[in-house]
Amino acid sequence: MIISHGTLSTPPEHAEGARTLLRQVAQASRQDAGCTLYVVSEDLEQPGHFVITEHWDSMADMQAHLALPGVGEAVAAAHAMGATDLTITAYEGGAQTRIM
Repeated sequence: MIISHGTLSTPPEHAEGARTLLRQVAQASRQDAGCTLYVVSEDLEQPGHFVITEHWDSMADMQAHLALPGVGEAVAAAHAMGATDLTITAYEGGAQTRIM
C-alpha cells in the first residue's frame, strides 16, 4: 500500500476557491483505479491550509493518477490561486495495525 501526505496553502482570499477545487479533485480521484482513500482536510487554525491524505494499492496506481490531465489542470489552477506549498510525499506501508 502507498500512503501519501500532501499539503497545499493558498492566500485567504483564495481559500474558498481552493476548497471547491480540492473537493472536485477528491471526488474524481476516488474513482481512479487503485485509490482506496482520498481525504482533504483544512487546518482549523490556518484557514486556506489543506492536508491531503491518499491511500493507493500501488505506486503504479498513484503515478497513473498523477499523470492524468485533470491532475495537471488542478495543479495549474492551485498555482493560479497563489498556492505556496504544494507538496506530496509518498510512503510504502506495511501491514495495517488498528490502534483504536
